[in-house]
Amino acid sequence: MQNDNFDEIDLKEIWTMIVKKMNKEGEEVCSNSSSFYKTQDGIECSLRRKNGDLIGICYRENNRSGGYRWIIEKST
Repeated sequence: MQNDNFDEIDLKEIWTMIVKKMNKEGEEVCSNSSSFYKTQDGIECSLRRKNGDLIGICYRENNRSGGYRWIIEKST
């Protein structure tokens, strides 16, 4: 899994949560072809199969209580 240097974030914990929430499709996600990256809005992750096909995009979104949540948008 490729990633920028994220100081406050445990990427292994986030990765495990994302794959678990993907249910059956999580088994197809390959950490070597997926990547985390910073955007103006925060952090995103592209989820890819072993062959590089995009499965979905995840992004972190702030919530009203000052925390955050991860949104997973699956590709069609």
